[in-house]
Amino acid sequence: MSNPIRSLIQAVKERFNPALTPPPAEQTQAAPAPEAISMAHVWVADPNALKLRITPMILPMGEKRLYRAPEETLESPLAQSIFEIGGIESVELESAAVTVYMTEESDWDAIMQRIPEVIREHMESGLLAVDGLDPQPKAQPAGKSKYQFGFKQISAESRPKEEQLEIVRNLLDEEINPAVAAHGGYFNLIDVRDDTVYVQLGGGCQGCGMVDVTLRQGVEQRMREVLPEMVALVDVTDHASGDNPFYQPNK
Repeated sequence: MSNPIRSLIQAVKERFNPALTPPPAEQTQAAPAPEAISMAHVWVADPNALKLRITPMILPMGEKRLYRAPEETLESPLAQSIFEIGGIESVELESAAVTVYMTEESDWDAIMQRIPEVIREHMESGLLAVDGLDPQPKAQPAGKSKYQFGFKQISAESRPKEEQLEIVRNLLDEEINPAVAAHGGYFNLIDVRDDTVYVQLGGGCQGCGMVDVTLRQGVEQRMREVLPEMVALVDVTDHASGDNPFYQPNK
């Protein structure tokens, strides 16, 4: 039998017998797309200040840094870049916000335009806002968690409600409330029902225009680490009755 016919027969066999077909070359899995960067102006009383709410977070939740001069920014590449704009009096970094205070003689219009550009360029470069402070917690080894409350290790499917309540209470008492206390706020645990956690915010968190950022980028991420079966985190706070008149609920 000639080689061309032999090749044709083999091709037919492979066409109708997948077991004879060599497996396709392994494809390289595409890296996940980076989270989109967004910025929004936040009202502040100081006429010489510009505050921007940032997504994603630039510092771990609860962290805050204030730089009053360029020489204080050795640890913060982001603050260094902002001071290089010129006309800057001080820079304040928070977990999801940047506040820039300008000098009296500064060119307001030019700085207003330049600050968002500098922040975006910095974030797109992949550099941290402050060296050593990564806003994204490192993945924990399998079977381990950053939060060890000493509870019996059982599967998520069989975890009783009492244990869920205890885990969330400890997380709020030991991690979340100490972080938001610096801003005069606090979280109350209302209930855990059907793997959904219900919380009520008080103090500076009630009526706060940044509450969604705090909940979704900070608290919710932390809570899923210790309660992976959580379906949703629900805020039952009546923000409209808060003391902050600048609260704008999500549409």
